[in-house]
Amino acid sequence: MAGVLIGPAGLRLVTDVGMIGRYAELGVILLLFTIGLEISFRDLLRARQMLVIGGALQLLLTGAAVYAVAVLIGLPPSVAAVFGVMIALSSTTIVMSALGERGDRSSPHGRFLLSVLIFQDLAVVPIMLLLPVLAGDTVVGMEQLPLVLVRGGLILAGVLVSLRWGVPNLLYHAARVRSSEVFLFSVVAIGVLTVYLSGLLGLSFAFGAFLAGLLIADSEFRHETLTLVLPFRDLFAGLFFVSIGMLLEVEYLLAEPLLVVGLTVGIILVKALPGMLSARALGLPIRPVVIGGLSLAHVGEFSFVIANAALALGLLSSGQYQPFLNAAVLSMALAPFLIRFSCLLGDRLAGFVPQRGGASEPTPVSDHLVIVGFGLSGQKISRIARESGIAYTIIEANPETVRRKQAEGEPIYFGDAAHAGVLECAGVEHARMLVCVISDPGAVVRIVRAARMVNPGLFIAVRVRYAGEIEALKTAGADEVIAEEFEALIELVTRVLSVYTVPFDEIEGSIDGIRADGYAMFRSLRASASGGVDVEGRLHDLDIRTYRILPTSPLAECRLDESGLRSDYGATVLAIRRGETTIPNPSGEEVLLPGDVVVLIGSPTALSGIGVPFTGPAEKK
Repeated sequence: MAGVLIGPAGLRLVTDVGMIGRYAELGVILLLFTIGLEISFRDLLRARQMLVIGGALQLLLTGAAVYAVAVLIGLPPSVAAVFGVMIALSSTTIVMSALGERGDRSSPHGRFLLSVLIFQDLAVVPIMLLLPVLAGDTVVGMEQLPLVLVRGGLILAGVLVSLRWGVPNLLYHAARVRSSEVFLFSVVAIGVLTVYLSGLLGLSFAFGAFLAGLLIADSEFRHETLTLVLPFRDLFAGLFFVSIGMLLEVEYLLAEPLLVVGLTVGIILVKALPGMLSARALGLPIRPVVIGGLSLAHVGEFSFVIANAALALGLLSSGQYQPFLNAAVLSMALAPFLIRFSCLLGDRLAGFVPQRGGASEPTPVSDHLVIVGFGLSGQKISRIARESGIAYTIIEANPETVRRKQAEGEPIYFGDAAHAGVLECAGVEHARMLVCVISDPGAVVRIVRAARMVNPGLFIAVRVRYAGEIEALKTAGADEVIAEEFEALIELVTRVLSVYTVPFDEIEGSIDGIRADGYAMFRSLRASASGGVDVEGRLHDLDIRTYRILPTSPLAECRLDESGLRSDYGATVLAIRRGETTIPNPSGEEVLLPGDVVVLIGSPTALSGIGVPFTGPAEKK
């Protein structure tokens, strides 16, 4: 719409459409580069069935239907084939943005749409290579085409082998410098070099960019690269869509409204049914089938790339190009509304049509722990989380550590955790807690702010060196800040009292009192980001603890009112966690069982030594 408004058909603020088109080509190149980053060879192999069957069926059925209609109305076979592939493609940008906003990328229809779009994007490369053959501008006959493809494949294999070993090593050494600028320039250099080599081989620049992204995607630097490149991709992709709007001739639309509207409706209808059939062929239920078909019922950005190339080769005339352009732009404008409508229609039909098999909704990765920094502290936290059955992911900026730990099977990602994209790769939006144990105070503040923006309900705990850093981190959004100098003081106090043979329960009470008094001055009196009351901040003289009842505990098989927790230790039981069930505010008749997790509240002094009866041995009350 902005392109239509400021272009030659609107206010004529910009008349040199060719200049904008040259910038828009950068958007296409970066779009393919990021697509290569997002899919990788491993992803292609993992989704091969849905990718090949679903993507091939959608492309072939849609292309064949358009080809048949075009031939029936009298178009030459070569022109009909071009229209078939142009209309068969859909917009990766529009569909993936809609799925991301709704959080549906991991749903059955999300996986189907992603597979089809990846297949379409991959198909653009051979389509662009075959356009000159359709135009008759190549001296290569059809009987020689297999030899040309084999030769091109061998050349590409040589490029892949050489870059497969060089790219990860180059990025590895760039990351070791610990400079985001050096890393970004290295990524740009890899992209430019691959695009240049692709041009020397007679291939498209866009294919070279896709190749570069595909190579980086199989390294541990995939997520950091994607985070750095996405802003540029979005910027130039925006220019691409603006240039498409500038190409729209409003006069033609007003002169031939029935033709343009009819073509738009035809595009939607001829694309929706093959999309639904390909989804059904994979055994998907009715809801993903409907959403998948209607979400693909529009023309994609690469359709314009093919159309412009076909126009330059003489395959399309201006009279054929302009109706397609107008109808394609209108279909893209309607795409977000079709996607929303498809969800409503799919929900409605799912209640009436019986479901027979099909893919089930995957269990999303959630409620896990995100560890930022994998030094000594991070490694200890991950080990304890693993032993406790807590799922976790790790973000680390040291490429050596990432490469070593990935080989050991750790769920670790390379990148700067201050970038929202890197946090999302680690699943912060679905996590329960983030622990940051790095030593850079400025970076810690940026990480806390970014994590709070990605997940407002996330519990954020941070380790810092000095108590003076606590206030800034609390302001940034941290829920709990642990100062090393304060904990070192507590450890020293413990050692001093131990040397003088002070009883352990008295030492524990003294330490609890120091913690309560020391951290109280730094605690904020505001509500937490999740909307709950910051109990420890407002009531710093109270402590909340959880204990598990072991089989050797004297409390096992004991009634709560007979346990002595309140009378002997001044502790009130807030809740009991038993397996997957939580018993809030339990009555005195509730029997404590081995394995129960008991949530207690009381003063730090009163709770000192309360851990003994939970482990035993001792006399039962």
